[in-house]
Amino acid sequence: MHVLQYIAVKADSVQEAYDEVETRLQDLLGGEPSGGTWYDWFIVGGGRWNTSGSDDIQEAYKEGKTNMIVSSENLDEFLAVLESCIDSRIAEFNRYRDEWQRANINLESYFDIYDGDTDYSMKLYSLGKLIDMVQGEWDFNSYYFDLDNWSTNPTHMTEDRINVGGVWYLVPVDFHF
Repeated sequence: MHVLQYIAVKADSVQEAYDEVETRLQDLLGGEPSGGTWYDWFIVGGGRWNTSGSDDIQEAYKEGKTNMIVSSENLDEFLAVLESCIDSRIAEFNRYRDEWQRANINLESYFDIYDGDTDYSMKLYSLGKLIDMVQGEWDFNSYYFDLDNWSTNPTHMTEDRINVGGVWYLVPVDFHF
């Protein structure tokens, strides 16, 4: 599956932001597809979401595209992208919440029968995702990640942007998981 996320990074230029995101995400991946991250590969620049007016999917996957990167110097667009990320996260949260409510699982009864074995049933999956999201776990549901502050919470970037200054970039990344 694929998901588009915007990765926040403070940099001196669009190219530096692109390079920083690519390098740091690759470092997390460990150079090879691994189980150490929630994603197994990625395309910085937007990947399948960056068609630039072309229907050619191969064109979308070319590396080095910077046309979708948004700078805090263009504050209206920057805040609109950030708001879209958070709106998408809230929509995912509400979907999991509805799923959990429909499951109608009594946790006390469920925990009372726990015998120490792993439950592979997925009965608690939506509850687990809700907890992950509330606690800021970075995964495919986050839509936004601050690579400098290691957080899914945009507050840290916003405080730095306002109080310290400098230019922040939202770099689109097509993650595969």
